[in-house]
Amino acid sequence: MADIIKVIENVYKNGDLSFLLSSYVDRDYYLQNFKELFVGKHIENMTDFNYSKCFSICINLSDIDSPIGSQQFEQFITGNGNVYRVDVQMSVIAPYVVVKYLKYEIKDNRVVVQSSNVPFLPNQNMYDEKIKGFLSGKGYALLDDVELTKAVPGIVLELQEDTSSVYNCLFEDLSSYYPYSS
Repeated sequence: MADIIKVIENVYKNGDLSFLLSSYVDRDYYLQNFKELFVGKHIENMTDFNYSKCFSICINLSDIDSPIGSQQFEQFITGNGNVYRVDVQMSVIAPYVVVKYLKYEIKDNRVVVQSSNVPFLPNQNMYDEKIKGFLSGKGYALLDDVELTKAVPGIVLELQEDTSSVYNCLFEDLSSYYPYSS
């Protein structure tokens, strides 16, 4: 049996909610909502409560029906020049959300990704309106990069060497604010 003091410290001092979230929160809670909002689009549930405290839904905005990292995904990028996606992260512990538009392309024979807070193409604005309308209706507030990078003094997370950020505390315990920041 694990040291009970260490378990308690991990929850209260280190913010380790992984057992609670993975045991009692349905990772597919919002999946059907997004499937109904984006009929015909490939939707990938990236929710994983190991180091995350959020639902994470990725929607392919490009006309491709395959997940990231698949051979078909890379072939599509090679043939079409890029793939556009949107990543929606909804905190489980507070009513906040991050929406990032992603552009995958081949550079120097490898797939690279750029991110943006706004759609890359004008025809993607309709997706932005649908997403933000849905999230607003559910009571979520959209956070911008300035708010997400604010330091949260006194909070220690497992993967943080320095002070944790708002993003780390509400969404993912990563070494940086966001894996796609550009």
